[in-house]
Amino acid sequence: MANIGMEKVYQEFDPVTRWTSEPDAEILVVDLPGFKKEQLKLAVSSTRKLRLIGERPTGGNKWIRFHKEVPVPLTLDIDSVSATFKDNKLYVRHPKVKKTQVPQTKPPVIKKPHDQHEKNKGHQGSKASQSGGKTEQRKHDARKKESVGEPREALSSKDHEEKDKVGAKWFEKYKEATGNMVKETKNKRQLLCNLAASVSLVLLILLYARNAVRSSLVWNSEECVTLTMYI
Repeated sequence: MANIGMEKVYQEFDPVTRWTSEPDAEILVVDLPGFKKEQLKLAVSSTRKLRLIGERPTGGNKWIRFHKEVPVPLTLDIDSVSATFKDNKLYVRHPKVKKTQVPQTKPPVIKKPHDQHEKNKGHQGSKASQSGGKTEQRKHDARKKESVGEPREALSSKDHEEKDKVGAKWFEKYKEATGNMVKETKNKRQLLCNLAASVSLVLLILLYARNAVRSSLVWNSEECVTLTMYI
């Protein structure tokens, strides 16, 4: 009655584990001193891990507990796991995966269908090369016959003269066009020079007229003063 309402104080416990082998299974042995079968829980996860959980009181509100996960090798069957608890030891038995022996037979050698095709292709290629060589020889003989025949007529002197005339006409046209362009540029320059000279002449005339007006005004003012003094 004194333990009712008191919080449990846990002490973590790490049990010792080891594997033992049998011809058809592997057994995991877990040392659990002081534990009972009813205080243990066992489960296998989908990730191939064996989960071992247990807790027991040690007196008052003190308890010992453990939570351990052990990975299961791929060579063991996790669907047929069995466990027994004896003499403070937990024995977890994992049967080995049975290997089905398949008789080893040499695979039959299959000839590739394209091998025969390659051979036929090679024969056809050799025949084609032979026929091609014959046709090239015929073309070569025909060229020899053409070269032995009458030589081609050389270009006549009239053709050369006509080509020279055409070239001279084009040169005259080019010369005329360039001469006209030079004349136009000279005329433009002369026009600009004349325009500049005219503008400068007009400016000089205006300046001269301005100075003449000013001198006449000065002379008239002096004359008026002398007349006034005389009177």
